Amino acid sequence: MLNDVMLLGKPAELHLRISKYHDTYGDIFRLQIGSQHTVFVRDPGLMRKTFQLEGPFPRHPLPESWTYFNRKFNFQRGLFFMDGQEWLQARQIFNKPLLKDFTWMEPLIRAVCETKVNEIKSTCDKEVAFVNIESFLYQWSVEVVLSVMLGKSFQQCQASVEFRKLIQQFAQVVYEIFRHSSELMNIPPAIADKLNVQAWQQFEKVVPETIRLATEIIEFGIQYKNENSGLLDVMSEKLEKSLMMRIFIDFIVAAGDTTAFATVWALYLLANNSDVQQQVRRDVQDSNSLECTAIKGVVRETLRLFPIAPFIGRFIDNDAVFGEYNVPKDTLVLLSLYSSGRDERFFNNPERFNPYRWDRTNAQNSSNSTTASASLPFAIGARSCIGQKIAQLQMHYLLSMILTKFDLSIPEHQQHHQIKPILKMITVPNMSVKVAFNSI
Repeated sequence: MLNDVMLLGKPAELHLRISKYHDTYGDIFRLQIGSQHTVFVRDPGLMRKTFQLEGPFPRHPLPESWTYFNRKFNFQRGLFFMDGQEWLQARQIFNKPLLKDFTWMEPLIRAVCETKVNEIKSTCDKEVAFVNIESFLYQWSVEVVLSVMLGKSFQQCQASVEFRKLIQQFAQVVYEIFRHSSELMNIPPAIADKLNVQAWQQFEKVVPETIRLATEIIEFGIQYKNENSGLLDVMSEKLEKSLMMRIFIDFIVAAGDTTAFATVWALYLLANNSDVQQQVRRDVQDSNSLECTAIKGVVRETLRLFPIAPFIGRFIDNDAVFGEYNVPKDTLVLLSLYSSGRDERFFNNPERFNPYRWDRTNAQNSSNSTTASASLPFAIGARSCIGQKIAQLQMHYLLSMILTKFDLSIPEHQQHHQIKPILKMITVPNMSVKVAFNSI
């Protein structure tokens, strides 16, 4: 096919179209999308090979609306948008506190999760689904990241009405940024700009507002810092202030959206599978831990079925051989995580929500087909997700706390509706998810 951009269908259903292409053409196929040679891979071996070929300065595809905005306004962004030596130097500084010696974060994240669960308990009604759960989880995710940044001074900041209002405004604006970004998937941003498309006009307004609010929040926290208990204190000794601010702003923008929706999916799956929910609850209670094997399995299984990024991409650094094919340097290789995560060759009964498939110590699962490398939601290699440990900890903690206090269920009026994943920059439900929290 000379150019497949018109054959990819609706952007919201791209993951489904690519899955059909894999079923037709196999584990590796090429599309010409605009001027870009793009290769999609579904095989775990080829996916791992992609990261081996990413080179010393891995490059990944970026949302076109964001890169166009950055060029138009000459705006400098954080780690996600960096490349080359600048990216490597900043990344190496963050690796140790965020991915290696991360135990310092645990009490900070736990405290935020405890507060949010108490909020649920004070507002939930067993007869009514939780109202605006997505918005609630957005704010929770932003607060977790800020607690990691500000350390113990975060609690002092939270005592301020002004600070709490800033966080609430920020969470709302971040949601808008991703909503408008997804709308711009249908049209090149340069054309949308020239034609004064409303989605682009709104995008141009909301991005500066996000940056303004994030800057205010961080500056507010800096006023209260009094001990080396947060990431801001650690990084202030190693990074120039403007660079540090750029990195942190992008960090809280990305983390709020991705972790919030991953948790929405996890709650939906638990509420929709009552037998599994009861078993996981027993395991959490018996383990007397917020990070037992079962709860880790819930998160891994959620991200297998609903990877927040259904495609992870790398531009390969040199000419390479993929299977039977020669792939030239600078080709964009996209890992089809949604497709590989639901492939029966890699996962037994792949449509079933089974957190215990990840427990290799359980003899019951010894014969099950579970190919861990077919599900790589955080990627691997030098440019793997820098916030993965924060995301895992906060999801493990919050889900464990919720399961010990609430029984989750789907309200009767939504049981007749099938929730489906659609792509709006990330994988989100096609309708608002309703979950009822019944106190145990």
